Amino acid sequence: MKLKKLLLFFLLATPILFSCNKKKETTDIIAQKPVEQKPAAPEMMQPSSYTETIDWQGEKFLVKIDRQADEDLPIVEQEDKEYFDNKISIYVSLEDGRVFFDKTFTKSDFANFISESYMKKSALLGIVLEEIEQDCLQFAASVGLPDILSDEYIPLIITLSKTGSISIKKDKRLDIDLSLDIEEEGV
Repeated sequence: MKLKKLLLFFLLATPILFSCNKKKETTDIIAQKPVEQKPAAPEMMQPSSYTETIDWQGEKFLVKIDRQADEDLPIVEQEDKEYFDNKISIYVSLEDGRVFFDKTFTKSDFANFISESYMKKSALLGIVLEEIEQDCLQFAASVGLPDILSDEYIPLIITLSKTGSISIKKDKRLDIDLSLDIEEEGV
């Protein structure tokens, strides 16, 4: 009986003894295959819409300005990011609904005022109604870097005449009022 137990113990212990041997070490290096990252989709500015009723030339007009990203325009490349450019529509109608002016602007409408290299990295940022005069409506426009953290842009002025024609020029006015009296300390 003792022999049977000893034999049974030996049969059961043999696989355990052999399995406790030290594993063979290899010099093979196993690395994960690099995963190609898909390029990020171009970023876009938020769409915006502005509507105002104004008195101009003795009549009431509705002015509507809409901005939206345009995927059909060339992509703007700025450093390591891509952006969709924008198109901005200016719509002006009389109170009775007759259309006085309706035009969609893109950055190319301002190409005469922007260098070719700046055109490639900039986008049409915005257009706002700035001033209402007797003979014209004046809109401020900006073409600049689309990165939300950037404050670099070229200011432009769009003038809409009472006949419905437009003219565009660079805005050379300063953003600060130099007519303020600045007192020097100690004087």
